[in-house]
Amino acid sequence: MQGSDRLVEMHIYRWDLDKTYLDTNFSSLRGLVRAATEAAEEKRAVPGATALIQGLAAASSARIYILSGSPTQMRSVLEEKLRLDGVRYDGLVLKDNLTNLRKGRFRAIRGQFGYKLPALLAARQGMGTAVHESLFGDDAEVDALIYSVYADALSGRLTPAQVSRIMETAGAYPDRIEVALAAIAQLPTGEVVDHIFIHLERASPPLRFAALGPRVVPVFSWWQAAMVLHGQGRLSVEGVSAVTDEVIATEGLDDWAFSSLAQDIVRRGHLRPGVLDALSGERTLFERCARAASRITPVVLSAQPAEIDYLSILQRWS
Repeated sequence: MQGSDRLVEMHIYRWDLDKTYLDTNFSSLRGLVRAATEAAEEKRAVPGATALIQGLAAASSARIYILSGSPTQMRSVLEEKLRLDGVRYDGLVLKDNLTNLRKGRFRAIRGQFGYKLPALLAARQGMGTAVHESLFGDDAEVDALIYSVYADALSGRLTPAQVSRIMETAGAYPDRIEVALAAIAQLPTGEVVDHIFIHLERASPPLRFAALGPRVVPVFSWWQAAMVLHGQGRLSVEGVSAVTDEVIATEGLDDWAFSSLAQDIVRRGHLRPGVLDALSGERTLFERCARAASRITPVVLSAQPAEIDYLSILQRWS
């Protein structure tokens, strides 16, 4: 059952687009031009991403919000791509870089902290602490850091003064810092961010994110995220199977590759082996994953840190 929709509070899933949902390449001029000019039907989704969003959105309690650094001029193309993929979403926010350019706000064109953090906080308005969230990003920018600051600002682990200092260090303009602080002042305090899934598009080592605590779940494939979400009751068996089929069809992974992914996510402590055991009767592939994971000794995840040195992490990552 999809987490049993009966009397279940709304759950928010917040997605980035580029390198998280869309398989875009910004590492070259050709990649930049292609991303800006290709038609909706030419854009490719990251393997497993479409089926994962569809599976999560199947719950009546789910809300899908997309916050992307793509420019507002791409709205019609991106909306068409999501429509073609059959993705149901409740909100799509894009970056107004044309205004940034006109105002000479050049740091804001590439910077994400001054854009995403205020937007996330503003979108939280009117929601109580019973409404929890799962966030999805990638390792190409600073999604894990922005999402973690967002979570700790909501939980009260970060004071407004600390948020201001972090945003200033990250290059945010004063007016964007003011927007973020004004939003924080209106929000109730609570632990509302359950997971931050980071797609390792650049194959960053998962250990890179260890300082952010176990709330951040780096994944080499959205299949790993699907397994974790299934274990939390957020994704049905059918949803997991659909993600599996999509990854097979688009990435060509075999049973050995899935078994390696299963061992990895179990070893890092993000997935209980019992989740795989319960799935083993559904299809042979899951049974093989369960057998492979049974040979693994999972690490015991520590509690979420009461304090994270975000300024030091910013310096290391910049």
